[in-house]
Amino acid sequence: MTEDSIPHPQGELTLKIQADNRSLNAMGDVFAGWVAMNLDQAGETRARQETENARIVTVSIGSMSFIRPVQLGDLIGFYTQVTETGNTSIKIAVEAWIENYPFRRKLTETTMTFVAVNRGGRTTRINKRTSDSGVF
Repeated sequence: MTEDSIPHPQGELTLKIQADNRSLNAMGDVFAGWVAMNLDQAGETRARQETENARIVTVSIGSMSFIRPVQLGDLIGFYTQVTETGNTSIKIAVEAWIENYPFRRKLTETTMTFVAVNRGGRTTRINKRTSDSGVF
């Protein structure tokens, strides 16, 4: 197997966190909800970076399938990339990878949509840091 054929994360490392006792369910496994919460946090962080720290809210999270379980002590890296930017919204692809040296294994992925809102909670235009990759 060549290095090019080894799977690797797409996007930029945005968040890295270790699964601890607070992330475990009664059976000792990490809650899927804990992973989803951190996917959302990574996506929001990237969206805010791309929109000059606009007030961003999550409006949709795509489906997720978990490829493997997460265990206590696993280090999870969350990688993000912008897939579309509109006038008020931005789509971010987020991948979660278990990164226990020397192995890195994909955990899950999803696409999230965020919208910029004003203080009153109304949708507002965003100031884009990068060029448009599409409008939706």
